[in-house]
Amino acid sequence: MKKPVIAYMATSAGDWGGASRSLFVLLKSLDRTRFEPLVLFPAEGPILDVLDRMGIRYLIWPPHHYTNPFTYLGDIVRAAKLFRREHVDLLHINYGGFWRMAEVEGARLIGLPVFTHLRLVSEQPGPSFRRCTLAIANSHYTAAASNLGGVPAEVMHNIVDLDRYDAALDVRAELGVTADDIVITFAGQVRKNKGVDLLIDAAATIPEPRARFLIVGECRDKNRFPDSYTPESLAADIAHDPRIRYVGYRADIQNIYHSSDIVVMPSRWDEPFGLINIEAGASRRPIVAAAVGGIPEIVVDGETGFLFERGDVTGFATHLRRLVDDEDLRKKMGEAGRLHVERNFTTQPVRVLEGLYDRALGRSV
Repeated sequence: MKKPVIAYMATSAGDWGGASRSLFVLLKSLDRTRFEPLVLFPAEGPILDVLDRMGIRYLIWPPHHYTNPFTYLGDIVRAAKLFRREHVDLLHINYGGFWRMAEVEGARLIGLPVFTHLRLVSEQPGPSFRRCTLAIANSHYTAAASNLGGVPAEVMHNIVDLDRYDAALDVRAELGVTADDIVITFAGQVRKNKGVDLLIDAAATIPEPRARFLIVGECRDKNRFPDSYTPESLAADIAHDPRIRYVGYRADIQNIYHSSDIVVMPSRWDEPFGLINIEAGASRRPIVAAAVGGIPEIVVDGETGFLFERGDVTGFATHLRRLVDDEDLRKKMGEAGRLHVERNFTTQPVRVLEGLYDRALGRSV
C-alpha cells in the first residue's frame, strides 16, 4: 500500500527558532513506515544536510511575490502541479496558513486536505486560513484564544528530542562558573516582554553568594522590538551584580541547560506554549515560569517546577530562593520534569497528529 505523502511547508532551513525546532523534532518522530514526509523550504540552509542523513526528502520552493492577480493565479497552478507531480496527499503548513496563499489554494484546487499549524495565536484569519481543513494548535490556550474563522481546531502539544539533551555536555568552565555554583538560567530573546528585567530584580533579593544568573539569547533590533535590550543597555542594568552574566546567543542550548541548576521563563506576554519548559524537563532541571498563555498546561506547579503570576517579581524570587536553598528539591523536581516530558511531550503528541492525518485522508487503522 502506498504511504501517504505529507508535504510540510517550512518557514526556513536555517533559522531554528521555536517553530522550526518543533517541525524538525516532528519529522524525526513521525512514523515513516506509515507516512512519507516531503519538506518544502523557501531557501537552502544548514538543516538540509541533517535531512539528507535522515533520508527525508525536501525541495526548495521559493516564496512568491503577488504583483497582480494573473501572477497569483499562475502561482496557484504551479503549486497544484507540484503537489500532483510529487504525489502529495496532504499539505501541512508549519506556521499558519496565511503566508503561503498560493500553496493553500493550489492544494485545495486538487482536493488536498490542508493543515495549518498555529504556533502563535491567530487574531485575524485571512481568506487562505479560512480555506484550511484543520488548524493544529500547540496548546489549548492557543486554540481558545485564536480567531479561527470557522476552521475546526485540534491540539497537538509541542515535543522535544530527548536524544539531544541526553548527549549534552558540561560547559560550566567555559561559562565562567564552578561546580559549586548554583546556576539560574534565562534562555530566549533578551526583551522585557520575556521578563529579563524580572530576573535582574529577583536576583537582587537572593543573597546566596554561590548563585549565578545566566542570560542566554539574542538582543533584538530595537527598531523592530522596542522592548528589546541592547548589549549596552543590558550591561548597564546588570553592572551592579557581578553574579549576573550575559553570554549571548548559544546554538548549544542543551549544554547550557545541562550546566544549569534552575531554568526560568518569567514571560510577561502570553506564551502560546513555551518550548523552554519542556527543554528544561528533558534536561532534568526544574523550571520557574510565569503562569501565562499555555505555560500552565506544561508545568505542573509544585511538582516539575513553580508558577508565579504575570509580573510578580516577589513570587518569582520566593520560588527561586526556595530552589537555591534546597538541592534535594531541585533534583526531585528535575526528575519529575523529565518523567512528565517523557510521558507527554515526546511520541504521544505525534501519534495524535498521525491520527488526524488518518482521519483527514479517510484511512482506518
